[in-house]
Amino acid sequence: MSDVNAKPGAGAQGPPKPAGVLQDDTGSSSRTHRPKREAVRRRLLDAALQVFAERGFDGASLDEVAAAANLTKGAIYSNFESKDDLFFAMMSDQAMSRIGTIRGVLAGSTLDTRRNEALFDIGRLLTEAFTEQREWELVLLDFWRRAVRDDEVRPQFLAHRRALRAAIGESVEQILGRSPDLGGLSVDEVVTVVLALFNGLAIEQYVDAELVSADLFGRALAILGRQG
Repeated sequence: MSDVNAKPGAGAQGPPKPAGVLQDDTGSSSRTHRPKREAVRRRLLDAALQVFAERGFDGASLDEVAAAANLTKGAIYSNFESKDDLFFAMMSDQAMSRIGTIRGVLAGSTLDTRRNEALFDIGRLLTEAFTEQREWELVLLDFWRRAVRDDEVRPQFLAHRRALRAAIGESVEQILGRSPDLGGLSVDEVVTVVLALFNGLAIEQYVDAELVSADLFGRALAILGRQG
């Protein structure tokens, strides 16, 4: 795949189109309403999620992402270095959404008095996340398979996953303190268990929706919390 790790070569036909220029249905460009950079980035992330979910990461091209976003391919390279870089930006975007969910519940609770309720709420909200955002989980699993098999891709994927776990761990420590009573488990171990439950329950639900009830994740976390 020529567009995974490198920008377009100098041998491309004709001068490149300005980054971020909108295209109409005929392919002609319009310079009258150029969106702001953050809006372009948001559109590209949303379009990439759609295209990667439909075509698979390996099968999708950056041309298809640009077309789905109604932008030129130059807009992609103005915001992302490669297809891998676009995926990792999506990964960070999704991670911040999950972290925001956890922080919101933890910040609004005093776990000394309502730990089980807070953990139940976290499980419920995270279940809603993987239920409503099925496309992202499928894209993640697709890329995970690539990272496991590719020695060059794995270190970057691992770095992003570790950053996600660290960010979640920091949120837990901000609310519970640096040495919370978590049933003999460290904060890092609890975060690993929660992520494993999240991904595992998502996989099971996508295969058999009746198997994973809306409150299963929350009940499992509450049981874990009671061990402290």
